[in-house]
Amino acid sequence: MKFENGPQLPLNLNLDNETRFQNFFEFNDETELIEELKGQSSFVYLWGSTGSGRSHLLQAVCHDSYNKQESSMFLSLAKAESYSPEILSGIEGISVVCLDDIQAITKNLTWEEAIFRLYNDVQQTNCRLIISSDRPPQNLSITLADLQSRLCGFPVFKLHSPDEKQRFEILKYRAKLRGVQLDNDVLNYISNNIRRSLHEIIDLLNVLDEASKIEKRKITIPLIKKVMGW
Repeated sequence: MKFENGPQLPLNLNLDNETRFQNFFEFNDETELIEELKGQSSFVYLWGSTGSGRSHLLQAVCHDSYNKQESSMFLSLAKAESYSPEILSGIEGISVVCLDDIQAITKNLTWEEAIFRLYNDVQQTNCRLIISSDRPPQNLSITLADLQSRLCGFPVFKLHSPDEKQRFEILKYRAKLRGVQLDNDVLNYISNNIRRSLHEIIDLLNVLDEASKIEKRKITIPLIKKVMGW
Protein backbone atom coordinates (compact mmCIF):
# COMPACT_ATOMS: atom_id res chain seq x y z
CA MET A 1 0.00 0.00 0.00
CA LYS A 2 1.49 3.33 -1.06
CA PHE A 3 0.38 6.81 -0.05
CA GLU A 4 1.10 10.12 -1.68
CA ASN A 5 2.45 13.00 0.36
CA GLY A 6 -0.27 15.09 1.96
CA PRO A 7 -2.62 15.19 4.94
CA GLN A 8 -4.23 11.81 4.37
CA LEU A 9 -5.37 9.72 7.31
CA PRO A 10 -5.36 6.11 6.11
CA LEU A 11 -6.95 3.88 8.73
CA ASN A 12 -7.41 6.91 10.95
CA LEU A 13 -11.16 7.27 10.69
CA ASN A 14 -11.40 5.89 14.22
CA LEU A 15 -9.24 8.64 15.73
CA ASP A 16 -10.92 10.35 18.66
CA ASN A 17 -11.12 14.07 17.94
CA GLU A 18 -10.13 14.87 21.54
CA THR A 19 -7.00 12.72 21.66
CA ARG A 20 -4.60 15.60 21.02
CA PHE A 21 -1.44 16.76 22.74
CA GLN A 22 -3.15 19.85 24.13
CA ASN A 23 -5.78 17.62 25.77
CA PHE A 24 -3.25 15.35 27.45
CA PHE A 25 -2.82 16.09 31.15
CA GLU A 26 0.80 15.59 32.19
CA PHE A 27 0.86 14.37 35.78
CA ASN A 28 4.14 12.46 35.90
CA ASP A 29 6.45 14.83 34.03
CA GLU A 30 6.00 13.35 30.56
CA THR A 31 7.63 16.43 29.03
CA GLU A 32 10.56 14.48 27.60
CA LEU A 33 8.25 11.89 26.06
CA ILE A 34 5.96 14.55 24.55
CA GLU A 35 8.94 16.31 23.01
CA GLU A 36 10.18 13.00 21.62
CA LEU A 37 6.78 12.23 20.09
CA LYS A 38 6.56 15.70 18.54
CA GLY A 39 10.13 15.51 17.27
CA GLN A 40 11.85 13.69 14.46
CA SER A 41 13.03 10.51 16.18
CA SER A 42 12.68 7.58 13.81
CA PHE A 43 11.67 5.16 16.57
CA VAL A 44 9.86 5.50 19.90
CA TYR A 45 8.49 2.78 22.20
CA LEU A 46 6.14 3.66 25.05
CA TRP A 47 4.51 1.32 27.50
CA GLY A 48 2.18 1.43 30.46
CA SER A 49 -0.88 -0.27 31.89
CA THR A 50 -4.45 0.34 30.76
CA GLY A 51 -5.45 3.91 31.51
CA SER A 52 -1.96 5.36 31.26
CA GLY A 53 -2.71 7.32 28.07
CA ARG A 54 -0.76 5.28 25.50
CA SER A 55 -3.50 5.27 22.87
CA HIS A 56 -4.21 8.96 23.47
CA LEU A 57 -0.61 9.91 22.74
CA LEU A 58 -0.31 7.75 19.63
CA GLN A 59 -3.47 9.28 18.23
CA ALA A 60 -2.18 12.73 19.21
CA VAL A 61 0.87 12.08 17.04
CA CYS A 62 -1.42 11.39 14.08
CA HIS A 63 -3.48 14.53 14.72
CA ASP A 64 -0.25 16.52 14.95
CA SER A 65 0.95 15.03 11.67
CA TYR A 66 -2.31 15.98 9.98
CA ASN A 67 -2.00 19.56 11.24
CA LYS A 68 1.44 19.69 9.61
CA GLN A 69 -0.07 18.60 6.29
CA GLU A 70 1.60 15.21 6.61
CA SER A 71 0.14 11.72 6.33
CA SER A 72 -0.02 9.18 9.12
CA MET A 73 -1.27 5.76 10.08
CA PHE A 74 -2.74 4.70 13.44
CA LEU A 75 -3.36 0.99 13.81
CA SER A 76 -4.70 -0.73 16.91
CA LEU A 77 -3.10 -4.17 16.91
CA ALA A 78 -5.70 -5.27 19.44
CA LYS A 79 -7.95 -5.35 16.36
CA ALA A 80 -5.37 -7.01 14.12
CA GLU A 81 -7.82 -9.70 13.04
CA SER A 82 -9.68 -6.97 11.13
CA TYR A 83 -6.67 -6.20 8.94
CA SER A 84 -4.14 -7.99 6.79
CA PRO A 85 -0.49 -7.59 7.80
CA GLU A 86 0.03 -6.39 4.23
CA ILE A 87 -1.43 -3.08 5.34
CA LEU A 88 2.06 -2.28 6.64
CA SER A 89 3.67 -2.77 3.23
CA GLY A 90 4.78 0.19 1.13
CA ILE A 91 5.00 3.16 3.48
CA GLU A 92 6.36 5.59 0.90
CA GLY A 93 4.80 9.01 1.54
CA ILE A 94 3.73 8.29 5.12
CA SER A 95 5.32 10.51 7.75
CA VAL A 96 4.53 8.41 10.82
CA VAL A 97 3.14 4.94 11.60
CA CYS A 98 1.72 4.40 15.10
CA LEU A 99 1.13 0.81 16.21
CA ASP A 100 -0.88 0.49 19.42
CA ASP A 101 -0.84 -2.60 21.67
CA ILE A 102 1.90 -4.60 19.97
CA GLN A 103 1.55 -7.27 22.68
CA ALA A 104 -1.69 -8.32 20.96
CA ILE A 105 0.12 -9.84 17.97
CA THR A 106 3.00 -11.60 19.73
CA LYS A 107 3.42 -15.23 18.69
CA ASN A 108 1.65 -14.38 15.43
CA LEU A 109 4.60 -14.84 13.11
CA THR A 110 2.89 -13.29 10.08
CA TRP A 111 2.29 -10.03 11.92
CA GLU A 112 5.71 -10.11 13.55
CA GLU A 113 7.40 -10.47 10.17
CA ALA A 114 5.29 -7.62 8.75
CA ILE A 115 6.36 -5.32 11.59
CA PHE A 116 9.98 -6.35 11.14
CA ARG A 117 9.77 -5.47 7.44
CA LEU A 118 8.14 -2.18 8.42
CA TYR A 119 11.07 -1.47 10.73
CA ASN A 120 13.50 -2.03 7.85
CA ASP A 121 11.40 0.16 5.54
CA VAL A 122 11.42 2.99 8.08
CA GLN A 123 15.21 2.95 8.04
CA GLN A 124 15.15 3.55 4.30
CA THR A 125 12.57 6.37 4.32
CA ASN A 126 11.67 9.53 6.22
CA CYS A 127 8.89 7.67 8.02
CA ARG A 128 8.78 7.41 11.82
CA LEU A 129 7.63 4.34 13.75
CA ILE A 130 6.00 4.71 17.18
CA ILE A 131 4.91 1.60 19.06
CA SER A 132 3.02 1.13 22.32
CA SER A 133 2.48 -1.83 24.61
CA ASP A 134 1.35 -2.75 28.10
CA ARG A 135 4.85 -4.03 28.90
CA PRO A 136 8.49 -3.17 28.16
CA PRO A 137 9.96 -4.61 24.92
CA GLN A 138 12.13 -7.19 26.69
CA ASN A 139 8.99 -8.71 28.26
CA LEU A 140 7.15 -9.24 24.99
CA SER A 141 6.60 -12.88 24.05
CA ILE A 142 7.84 -12.36 20.50
CA THR A 143 8.71 -15.37 18.36
CA LEU A 144 10.88 -13.45 15.90
CA ALA A 145 14.12 -12.80 17.78
CA ASP A 146 15.28 -10.12 15.33
CA LEU A 147 12.13 -8.08 15.94
CA GLN A 148 12.50 -8.35 19.71
CA SER A 149 16.11 -7.19 19.42
CA ARG A 150 15.14 -4.15 17.32
CA LEU A 151 12.35 -3.14 19.70
CA CYS A 152 14.71 -3.33 22.67
CA GLY A 153 16.92 -0.84 20.84
CA PHE A 154 14.15 1.80 20.65
CA PRO A 155 14.13 4.79 23.00
CA VAL A 156 11.75 3.42 25.66
CA PHE A 157 9.39 5.50 27.82
CA LYS A 158 7.08 4.35 30.59
CA LEU A 159 3.69 5.91 31.31
CA HIS A 160 2.09 5.57 34.74
CA SER A 161 -1.63 5.17 35.37
CA PRO A 162 -3.14 8.03 37.38
CA ASP A 163 -3.85 7.52 41.07
CA GLU A 164 -6.98 8.86 42.80
CA LYS A 165 -5.61 12.37 43.23
CA GLN A 166 -4.42 12.50 39.63
CA ARG A 167 -7.78 11.29 38.31
CA PHE A 168 -9.33 14.22 40.18
CA GLU A 169 -6.91 16.63 38.47
CA ILE A 170 -7.55 15.08 35.06
CA LEU A 171 -11.30 15.45 35.54
CA LYS A 172 -10.88 19.12 36.44
CA TYR A 173 -8.59 19.70 33.49
CA ARG A 174 -10.77 17.93 30.92
CA ALA A 175 -13.94 19.56 32.22
CA LYS A 176 -12.31 22.99 31.95
CA LEU A 177 -11.26 22.28 28.36
CA ARG A 178 -14.85 21.42 27.49
CA GLY A 179 -16.21 24.49 29.27
CA VAL A 180 -18.09 22.23 31.70
CA GLN A 181 -18.60 23.62 35.19
CA LEU A 182 -18.11 20.99 37.91
CA ASP A 183 -18.22 21.82 41.62
CA ASN A 184 -15.67 20.21 43.91
CA ASP A 185 -18.25 17.90 45.48
CA VAL A 186 -19.18 16.67 42.01
CA LEU A 187 -15.53 16.17 41.06
CA ASN A 188 -14.93 14.26 44.28
CA TYR A 189 -17.98 12.08 43.69
CA ILE A 190 -16.91 11.20 40.16
CA SER A 191 -13.30 10.60 41.18
CA ASN A 192 -14.36 8.28 44.00
CA ASN A 193 -16.60 6.25 41.74
CA ILE A 194 -14.54 5.96 38.57
CA ARG A 195 -11.72 3.47 38.13
CA ARG A 196 -11.35 3.75 34.39
CA SER A 197 -8.97 4.71 31.63
CA LEU A 198 -8.37 8.26 30.45
CA HIS A 199 -10.44 7.52 27.37
CA GLU A 200 -13.39 6.46 29.51
CA ILE A 201 -13.06 9.60 31.64
CA ILE A 202 -13.47 11.62 28.44
CA ASP A 203 -16.49 9.52 27.45
CA LEU A 204 -18.01 10.10 30.89
CA LEU A 205 -17.64 13.86 30.56
CA ASN A 206 -19.24 13.70 27.11
CA VAL A 207 -22.23 11.78 28.49
CA LEU A 208 -22.70 14.11 31.47
CA ASP A 209 -22.31 17.23 29.33
CA GLU A 210 -24.96 15.96 26.90
CA ALA A 211 -27.34 15.01 29.74
CA SER A 212 -26.86 18.45 31.28
CA LYS A 213 -27.78 20.15 28.01
CA ILE A 214 -30.84 17.94 27.49
CA GLU A 215 -32.15 18.52 31.02
CA LYS A 216 -31.05 22.17 31.00
CA ARG A 217 -29.37 22.03 34.38
CA LYS A 218 -25.91 21.87 35.87
CA ILE A 219 -24.10 18.60 36.37
CA THR A 220 -24.92 17.62 39.94
CA ILE A 221 -24.55 14.44 41.97
CA PRO A 222 -28.28 13.58 41.56
CA LEU A 223 -27.92 14.00 37.79
CA ILE A 224 -24.83 11.77 37.76
CA LYS A 225 -26.63 9.09 39.78
CA LYS A 226 -29.55 9.24 37.34
CA VAL A 227 -27.38 9.05 34.23
CA MET A 228 -24.73 6.62 35.44
CA GLY A 229 -26.73 4.51 37.85
CA TRP A 230 -24.13 4.95 40.59
